[in-house]
Amino acid sequence: MPGISTVGKTSLVTFLIGVVYRYWLVTPVLQYLSLRNWYLVAIVVAAATGCIMSLLKLPTLALVSASVAGLLLGGTWAAWHFPNDVPISVSGAFQSHLETFWRQILILTATVTIAGVCCTRFLRARTSSG
Repeated sequence: MPGISTVGKTSLVTFLIGVVYRYWLVTPVLQYLSLRNWYLVAIVVAAATGCIMSLLKLPTLALVSASVAGLLLGGTWAAWHFPNDVPISVSGAFQSHLETFWRQILILTATVTIAGVCCTRFLRARTSSG
């Protein structure tokens, strides 16, 4: 059973990833990037996020869960507040985002997780050898 500290850290990571992803999806600079550049920058940001979050020493399952939840939260938030002619419900925004961006969610979740695990192992190796 995870402790309150792990739950709190996981919630914080979920919230931070959600906010970063939401603003990443709606930032005006995206109109000047090609799709390839968008992917490249998104993967670099996801890897950096994984490395930073590894400093919290979250279990891998918590990091994966926080990544998925944060990306879904941020994407739903962006889709829900996107200007529409017809009002959209939160569940409609969730469905719309998931149908459109499920591949990116999987790629970014894998990137955050792999970077987090690699950075954790690197930090563990450095502290045990030093």
